[in-house]
Amino acid sequence: MTLRLPDVRPPKILVLITLALLLCTAIFGNLLLKPKLPDAIAIDIKDQPTLGYSKAVVHVVVFEEPKCSNCRLFTQQIYPKLKTEFIDTQKITYTVIPVSFLPGSMPAAVALLCVYHTDSSYPNAELYFSYLDYLYSHQPEETIDWATTDILVGYAEKLSPAISPQGLRKCIDSQNYRTKIQQNTEYGKRIMGGDIATPTIYVNGIEVKELNYDSVKDVIETLLERGGK
Repeated sequence: MTLRLPDVRPPKILVLITLALLLCTAIFGNLLLKPKLPDAIAIDIKDQPTLGYSKAVVHVVVFEEPKCSNCRLFTQQIYPKLKTEFIDTQKITYTVIPVSFLPGSMPAAVALLCVYHTDSSYPNAELYFSYLDYLYSHQPEETIDWATTDILVGYAEKLSPAISPQGLRKCIDSQNYRTKIQQNTEYGKRIMGGDIATPTIYVNGIEVKELNYDSVKDVIETLLERGGK
């Protein structure tokens, strides 16, 4: 004789309610665990060199000085990872705002914008970032007065045939973009509270205080998960 135990399975409605409650708890708990990000500021990037997906919900902005040694380290150690993981994959847009406040750096900052506007009708961000990387790769100590027209034109000749040496020389010497660099510098001082520092990194207007890849990545990924907010 087989002994049959009574069916004690809970009704389907109770199972569904339990699952719904567990789901709500998980979602609510996840929201509570999300870190609170610092307040954001609005940053104007009009006419500044920009890479990436123009409609991305996350935008990284970096203020950089051509003679700044920490900017060189950022460009060589952090930027390549950001480019591979977020820019090339069209997850973010990435803008550099060139400034000048170190002695003798203005010609280099001007040269950067000259290269960016090699064709005045079609600003070339890729060429700008290549030249920026080349400058940092060959950057001497901050105390050395290396940012001369001859050196800057020589760098361009070694970098790319797309840059006209004669055109670049004329652009640097005429200081066509000096006013723009000065405006960028004053703008950086204003949004940083009066004293400018480089590199300074903002992700959707939120300043990333720690200058390492993981810190920048964490803020980017958090904002991506939140749809940019």
